Amino acid sequence: MSQLSLVFFTVLAQSAVGMFIALGLVEIVFKSNKQAMTRSLIAVIVLLGVGAIASVTHLGQPFRMFNVAFGLAHGSALSLEIVALSLFGGSAVVYIAMRLFDLKPTMQKMALPVAMILGVVFVLAIANVYTLPTVPTWYSSFTPFQFLMTASVVGPVAAAAALSLQTDTGNNTAQRINKALYIALAIMVLIALSGYAGYLVWLSQLETPVNPFDLVNNAPSLIATRVCLLVGGLVMSSIAFLSSRPRAPWLVISFVMIFCAELTGRIFFYDVYLRASTGM
Repeated sequence: MSQLSLVFFTVLAQSAVGMFIALGLVEIVFKSNKQAMTRSLIAVIVLLGVGAIASVTHLGQPFRMFNVAFGLAHGSALSLEIVALSLFGGSAVVYIAMRLFDLKPTMQKMALPVAMILGVVFVLAIANVYTLPTVPTWYSSFTPFQFLMTASVVGPVAAAAALSLQTDTGNNTAQRINKALYIALAIMVLIALSGYAGYLVWLSQLETPVNPFDLVNNAPSLIATRVCLLVGGLVMSSIAFLSSRPRAPWLVISFVMIFCAELTGRIFFYDVYLRASTGM
C-alpha cells in the first residue's frame, strides 16, 4: 500500500469534519457542558492538524504545497481541496477561539453552522480530487458517498467518546446526548454498509481491462475486516448505551474500531486504482 499518507489524511480529515458537525448539532440542540464541549472541539482541530501533516508528507517536498496553490488559476481540484481545508479549519478555529474567550455570543451562533457547512464542502472537495474520468474505479458517485460516510460514521462515536470521557453520563442531558448520538451512529452505519455493498457490486460489474479486485492484495480479507469492524463498533456503542456507568471505555473502543474500519476501507479504495489508458 503506497498511499498510506493519503489514507490517513483523508480519513482523519473526514473524521474531524464528522466530529465537528456531530458536536455542533449537540451544541445547538442540547447545550452540553461548555468546558467539555470546548475541549472536544479542540480535539477536532488536533485530528485535522494530524491529517494535514500526513497530506504534506505525501508531497515528498513539503514546500510543494505552495506550488499547488497556483493551480487555483485553472480550477485545480487539489488547489480547491487546499482552499476548502483552509476555510473549514480557519472557521472552526475562529469559532473555538470565540468559545474559549467568551467573545460575541451572537457571532458564535452564526459561526458554528457556517463552519459545519464548510466542513461538508471540504469533504466534497476531497472527493472531487478522486472522481476522475481517467480512473474508472473511482469515477462514480460512490467516491463522494464513501467519503461522506466516513465523516458520518466516525463523527457521532468520536463526539460521544470525547464528551463521555469528560462528563457524568448519568445526568439527564448526557443520557439524551448519548441516545441521540447512538441513534445517529446506528443509522449511518446501516447506510454505510448498504452503500458499501452497492459499491462492491458496481465494482464487480465494471468493464475494465483488469478485474479491480485482482489489484488488491487479500481483497476479501480487507472487505470482511471493514464490515466486521463497523458492525463491532456499533455493537460496542450498543453496549455503552445499554449499560450502566461507566460508558466511556466502551465508546472509546467503538471509536477505535470504526476509525480502523474506515482506514481499512480507504486502503481498499486506493488499491483499486486503475487507469483507463494503461489498465493499471
